Amino acid sequence: MLLSANADLRSAKKLAELGYDGIDVSFCRVIYRDDPYPHNPQLDGDDYERLLDQHAEECARLGLKILTSHIPYRYAYNDPTSENYEYNYSMTCRALAASEYLGAEWAVVHTKKAEDTVPYVKRLLQDSGVKRIGIAIENMMHYPVEELIKSHDILKAEGYNVGVCFDTGHAHVNKHFDTDVAETVRLLGDRIKMLHVHDNLRNSDHHAAPFLGSIKWDSVMQALAEVGYTGALNLEVMSEKQPKELLAMYEQYNVQAARLLISKFEQYSAK
Repeated sequence: MLLSANADLRSAKKLAELGYDGIDVSFCRVIYRDDPYPHNPQLDGDDYERLLDQHAEECARLGLKILTSHIPYRYAYNDPTSENYEYNYSMTCRALAASEYLGAEWAVVHTKKAEDTVPYVKRLLQDSGVKRIGIAIENMMHYPVEELIKSHDILKAEGYNVGVCFDTGHAHVNKHFDTDVAETVRLLGDRIKMLHVHDNLRNSDHHAAPFLGSIKWDSVMQALAEVGYTGALNLEVMSEKQPKELLAMYEQYNVQAARLLISKFEQYSAK
């Protein structure tokens, strides 16, 4: 199992130095306008593919595989009347096209109700002009897993290339069903094509490193092995709140914790 992390392409060198095998490219901030979050300018302008080429070349030189991506989500994709919708949606289409251009296998879309998610995914795939990349629908805290399964299965039955991005932290705080994280893995089964791995104490979406919350990681790795998961272990840990004096140690801990999870997964897979 490869180890990757959700990060901006500009972080490729650092990820390689820390020992990651791949990257889950974050295009989430291409729609931000520096208030309150910094704007990611990587897809600005009509010549953005030239910049993507430079990043792809650096990743190849570093031995860092471009595995998956996360396209923008911080807007009401089911409400065309919402503020800046046209810009946000057009940049999301561009981010999906850029993800395919870079060779990513899956791009993440956040789930809402199936009646909203299904038509959005169809429109996004058509308007972005992509041909190969799949859409991985991510489980969210405020929507029951049944809505995710419904969205996935409708799209799959109609021939769309879809899967699930299973977010461990979101599953741990979800109040819409009583199953724990491992049981949710088993509910989703082989729909799971990629992971967002992080921990919390079940009271908030902290995006803490594994083993710093209350997720029962042994059972999660066992469940992933049981359903035949074949993707990477992708960390989605937030380090912004760490004191700068501890940041380097925390980043190294993230890698060591993830490698331990991979070893557990491989042990269960070998049984």
